[in-house]
Amino acid sequence: MGVIGDTGAERVLWLVIGLALAALVGLALYSYIGALVSAIFIYYAVRPIYRRIEARTDYPNVAVTLTLLVLVVPMLLVIGYAGFLLVNEVDRLLSGGVLSAFRPYFQPYIEYARQGEVQQIRDALTGQGRLQGSTVSAALRDLFTRFASVLGVLFGVLTRVVLMLIFLFYLLRDGHKLRNWFVDAVDRDERIVSFVESVDDDLETVFFNNLAFIVFTAIQASIIYFAFNLVAPRRAVVGTPVLLGALIGIGTLIPVVGMKIVYLPYAAYLGVLAVTTATPIWHPVAFLAVSAVIVDTIPDVVIRPYLSGRNTLHIGLVMLGYFLGALTFGWWGLFFGPIVVVAAVHFGEQVFPWLAGEYLHR
Repeated sequence: MGVIGDTGAERVLWLVIGLALAALVGLALYSYIGALVSAIFIYYAVRPIYRRIEARTDYPNVAVTLTLLVLVVPMLLVIGYAGFLLVNEVDRLLSGGVLSAFRPYFQPYIEYARQGEVQQIRDALTGQGRLQGSTVSAALRDLFTRFASVLGVLFGVLTRVVLMLIFLFYLLRDGHKLRNWFVDAVDRDERIVSFVESVDDDLETVFFNNLAFIVFTAIQASIIYFAFNLVAPRRAVVGTPVLLGALIGIGTLIPVVGMKIVYLPYAAYLGVLAVTTATPIWHPVAFLAVSAVIVDTIPDVVIRPYLSGRNTLHIGLVMLGYFLGALTFGWWGLFFGPIVVVAAVHFGEQVFPWLAGEYLHR
């Protein structure tokens, strides 16, 4: 005999406990919903790669690590390349003497530092000393505040990236265990299992196709811009073809506008250079023509029809999922929208007719 005694009351109690636990877990996950949804997107996108690697090794951890390296290493290369360019720009700014105008303000502090007068520096910064440096003191305090704010933002981003990688790691390694648990939990109900498997298969197809399209677009854009620089007389038109190609590939995720969100601003930037410097006017014109006619057309003509042919869902519904998801939920809705669309389509195909039939034939 149970502690409560009444089977109905016991079920209600367990239901309340289950709902409370689900609410707590949901609240914790919602705080980092972007990391979770991003991990789900990448999980389905790289799962075919993981399965191929896993078939050739007996160690799941090794297979997951290799899969993550396939994804992370190119990203690190792009980020490192962007950082290298940023360092070069900062070095050029400093070598140009832009900061030399501030030297008179910092000179007294430099002298105190050379003499080891730490107390004098502290008094000057706090306004207790005789040094007439209140402007610099306020500027330094503002600089430290901004620096702390930037560090906070970077720490938040880094935390979410690490959390996303943790989600992704365990989804790849233990996803099959989660599936088996769910199948057993629903007592292998044929209708439920069929619905979940259909959603699972289509999410893999949709997101893997997206990853393939991004990679293809980024590679072909980089090659085209490299070739464009080679044939351009005297000077390169695209200063960073690899970085720009990678950004164009990522830009294909944006609904409606796609990669135009990257190459149109860059064309405008070249246009400003042509007006304000000795940059030839044909640079922005030629770049825009190459980007619109070749870079933006080849993926749509060559790769998108092939990927669309492998997709069982209507391409318009998938695009609406991306677009409405981003508008409704924010940036993470870009990945969550297609999940909702896939689940809704299969619910309409497999579950709704059964529910309607049960209701109409009562």
